[in-house]
Amino acid sequence: MAETVAGEAAEALGWEHLVPPDLRGRTVVVTGASDGIGRESALHLARWGARLVLPVRDRAKGERVRARLLRESTAPAADPVRLVGLDLADLGSVRRAVGDIRGLLDGERADLVNVAGVVSPGRRETVDGFELMLGVNALAPMLLTESLLPVVRERVVLVTSHAHTSGRMDHEDPHFRRTRWTLPRAYSRAKLTAMLWGLDLGARMPAGTQVQLTHPGWVVTNLQNASGDARVDRLVTAASRPLAMTAAQGAAAVLFSLTQPLPPGSYVGPDGWQHLRGRPTLIRRSERALDRREAARTVAWMRREVGLDEDAPAPGGRGPA
Repeated sequence: MAETVAGEAAEALGWEHLVPPDLRGRTVVVTGASDGIGRESALHLARWGARLVLPVRDRAKGERVRARLLRESTAPAADPVRLVGLDLADLGSVRRAVGDIRGLLDGERADLVNVAGVVSPGRRETVDGFELMLGVNALAPMLLTESLLPVVRERVVLVTSHAHTSGRMDHEDPHFRRTRWTLPRAYSRAKLTAMLWGLDLGARMPAGTQVQLTHPGWVVTNLQNASGDARVDRLVTAASRPLAMTAAQGAAAVLFSLTQPLPPGSYVGPDGWQHLRGRPTLIRRSERALDRREAARTVAWMRREVGLDEDAPAPGGRGPA
């Protein structure tokens, strides 16, 4: 029965040419599993036998997803899907989630998949004073991941975006406090920041572990509802639906990065035009995202922002980096 479910899950992803992974005995921590790509990723992982730890911001949505995953799970465990609270717009919540996750693991090791993210129609700040998209899409995932590195079993997957190719770093004003904020500029900067962190992290991963970076492609999810106008959001979703991929198709790149043999530090995305659609394959990142000197500088700043360095100022420091 488990083999049949796993095979059907792989076929749904368009993986007829791949052997369905057997994840029984493995635990995966998946952020963003309450909706969209994260939910679809968690669903397939449950079908493949993985135990799941799901950090969620909305507990009610998390419980609904958990109930479905329990029906689909083939994991040989008494409680194969567990929830912890996590709000990536609050570093205090991130630190509490780290403690909760490690408590649930109780000495066990796990893989980590960072899916959760945000798009904002206007400039907003996190609890700690970060520009919202930079904080939620890059800084908070860094704190979560780096704090959990000692318990990583094999892989860390970072869901990024090919939007990073138009991103520009500004170390004098990373949070757009003085320069003009626009959604494309802020989103692409956040994604480039995450790509640079991923590049640097790949060189620091503990022996026997690796990081993989993933671009899901153009996917219809709730992240598209970012205009601030419900009518506009409905029109955008309706126009996108015939062209974009479903959340299940977008999850394919995430699951490919987690389960398939890949060179460490790969960048995976759809194989179609402009990497918007298609099946997952290795793709090329921008030259800026391959700049190791810039990556080291950016990561040093990120560590100060989130308080990972002992001599770091309080998070959200207002001065230049």
